[in-house]
Amino acid sequence: MGQWTLNEVDQWLNWIHRHHDEFDYRYIYFAYLAAHVPEPHQGETTMTVNPDGSCLLQAGTRDRGLVLTDDRERDRFVEHLRRRYCGDRYPSMQAWEAAQHKDFLNEARWRFGRG
Repeated sequence: MGQWTLNEVDQWLNWIHRHHDEFDYRYIYFAYLAAHVPEPHQGETTMTVNPDGSCLLQAGTRDRGLVLTDDRERDRFVEHLRRRYCGDRYPSMQAWEAAQHKDFLNEARWRFGRG
């Protein structure tokens, strides 16, 4: 199978949710941050910038990646993430990420107790 395209962004995001379990929010948030700056990025989500201006976002080594062909597609990707994850509930992706992280910590405390 080839790389995901912007038209398949929801399938790519669903793949991240399935393959990264409780850390999925980190991969998504780092993809959001990487898409803002057209420079290579390493971390949970890696962004590779090609000479033609396109970029490849990969959420881990097993991910075939999402290709964004230009700045316009990067902007559309960022806006899609805002709509999907923030909606009317969160004022920004940063607020969404903070809420997801808080939920993660609460679950860890519940599972393992307050250490």
